[in-house]
Amino acid sequence: MRPSPARAPLRSRVPVALSAVMALTVVAWSPPAVNGGDSPATSEQPASSPEPSPSGVLPSDGRDPLSTAPDDLATDAPSDPPSDPPSDPPSDPPSDPPSDPPSELPSSAPSSAPSSAPSEPPSDPSPPPPPLPPPLPPALPPHCAATSDSLARADLALQGIYRLGNHPAVTVGLDPTWREDPLKDLNWQFQFHSLVFVLDLLDAWAKTGTSAYLNRAEFILRDWIEENPRVGAPSVWAWNDHSTALRAVVLTCALPYFPGAPWLVASLKLNGQTLADPAFYVKEGNHALNQSIGLLEIGHVLGRADWKKLASDRIATLVLESIDTQGVTNEQSTGYQSYNYVRYSLARDRLVAMGLPVPSGLSRIAVMPNFMGHSTRPDGIVESIGDTDRSGPRLVPGTWAEFAGTKGARGPKPPTTVAVYRAGFLFARSGWGEKRPFTDEVFLSQRFGPAPFIHGHADGTSITFYGFGSKLLVDPGKYSYNRDAYRTFFKGRTAHNVVTVDGLTWNNKAATTLVKHQSSTTMVDAITKVSGYAGVTQQRRVTFSRRLNYVLVEDRATATVSRRFRQLWHLDESANPLVSTTSFRTRHARGNVLVRQLVAVGSSVVVKGRTSPVQGWVSYTHGSRVAAPVVEVVKTGQSVRYLTLIVPAAGTPGASVSGLRLTSTGYSVVITIGGKSERVTVSGTTASIVALN
Repeated sequence: MRPSPARAPLRSRVPVALSAVMALTVVAWSPPAVNGGDSPATSEQPASSPEPSPSGVLPSDGRDPLSTAPDDLATDAPSDPPSDPPSDPPSDPPSDPPSDPPSELPSSAPSSAPSSAPSEPPSDPSPPPPPLPPPLPPALPPHCAATSDSLARADLALQGIYRLGNHPAVTVGLDPTWREDPLKDLNWQFQFHSLVFVLDLLDAWAKTGTSAYLNRAEFILRDWIEENPRVGAPSVWAWNDHSTALRAVVLTCALPYFPGAPWLVASLKLNGQTLADPAFYVKEGNHALNQSIGLLEIGHVLGRADWKKLASDRIATLVLESIDTQGVTNEQSTGYQSYNYVRYSLARDRLVAMGLPVPSGLSRIAVMPNFMGHSTRPDGIVESIGDTDRSGPRLVPGTWAEFAGTKGARGPKPPTTVAVYRAGFLFARSGWGEKRPFTDEVFLSQRFGPAPFIHGHADGTSITFYGFGSKLLVDPGKYSYNRDAYRTFFKGRTAHNVVTVDGLTWNNKAATTLVKHQSSTTMVDAITKVSGYAGVTQQRRVTFSRRLNYVLVEDRATATVSRRFRQLWHLDESANPLVSTTSFRTRHARGNVLVRQLVAVGSSVVVKGRTSPVQGWVSYTHGSRVAAPVVEVVKTGQSVRYLTLIVPAAGTPGASVSGLRLTSTGYSVVITIGGKSERVTVSGTTASIVALN
């Protein structure tokens, strides 16, 4: 702890903060004067401080209050910076609050002037009007969004209890050391040092006028600033690239509540200098985007046109590298597709609000919801691919994402049921609810493309499958960002529906090639190829029947020596599979899958909840995992071949297979389901499905 010379140590202020918490005083809003002391100053403001707005609402010209930089910052700005254009005001800017009622009501007693009329007793005075409620502080602007339950989280923070993101609430205390790691979780530490929870306190203050929230926000901000110097901070997360990016925005959002505060202005300068440093900029992914947004916001409130231009230039370059012309992020995660959509949209909107040019590459944002719609399962949940927790899609009005996320209730219907994205995703489904209930549609995904990058997993060739209201073949999810055996598993090869090789380590630099894909009125067919194990070449062909909704998967693997191979099928925790050597089926109450081997295999085993080596787990929320079965189909040889039939059904799935003929380049087979038969013919890179009845 290094207390500022101008103020008492912050720890000595904890009893004051506690008493403020207990009092929960509601006060009329006016920006606190600042003199560097422990609490709003009672002495006259320094001449260099800006004159606070008397009402604390948006200036009469509609400018964002963050656009007014204190006069004493001019020395850090360019010699003749252009004036910042007005920011967009909120859609319904607050009106100036009513003026305070006069301290004394006019007297109703008779005039003391002489009168010839006889003296009469004074009449009873009129009852005073009820006092006006104190005006509330200005609301946080939209780009300073707090959580949806900000009041509840702020109330916890008043007690030294913190609920950050989706993490459980934990007690840290009223005076943090900034070394805390109560959950042993890297993401929690990152969020703690980003100070995003301060926005909940400011939002609670703005909504209630209860001074304890503002006092607590000030304490947290000043305590972090004093105890976390740029060099020698107590935690590596204090000046982490991403925590710094998000904290920069928090500091700019706090400035209107502490206008011209020297401690806050100094921290804004330091955070801005750090973000502007080329050596600190990470150059890729959403971290780089958030660094640019943070620098843009600091440049705006400090009047640093050079920082704003640098941030805008970085965004212009980054979007072209991060979002392709199909609107797909390079982060290889369906969850981060939505996150990037939100953050790039925010970057664009803030550039517009500041009157800055919008880079042409940001036009790619408009097509991002197309991918979001196709990657949403018929149950309205985004398919878990890469680092993705269970969530619904962002319901962007008027887009395919809205249609898929509302199960067809709103938004435009996508024109196709098949989508192939160059970034490495294939999605196919039986329909959009035209001929059966929306949630009963069948959905298939397959991965290919570049090696794992940012939030991607080692999932090249992997498929997922959904039908009749159930997850049938699953991707186990993200779990956490901690560097442990479980993180290695969830990101790794064995956590996906692929063929693995015993005794060999997967090469995470291996890309998966989409050799060919074709789509017709009867089928979707895709061939992928990968060489991620040393001395082993693998090919997977996936053929989906659009009429009967079964899938045929042909896996081939060739090694330099004899190897043991495992074809893995991950199931959800309630699958309760019935397993034999050549097949298994799930036993959900509704919505099941039959997986049947059409070529001889060695054995089939079920693994569930194994801890060493880790196998048989799924995760739906950060930091939480559930034991779930995975069926391993084993074959041994120098060259192996699997031909697997996958059949979904509302009840107990079944199918008959006849006329199977294997060739060196493919196969032909007749599949019959529910009395309807189709002949599937595969040869080289061609394929066909023909209805027989």
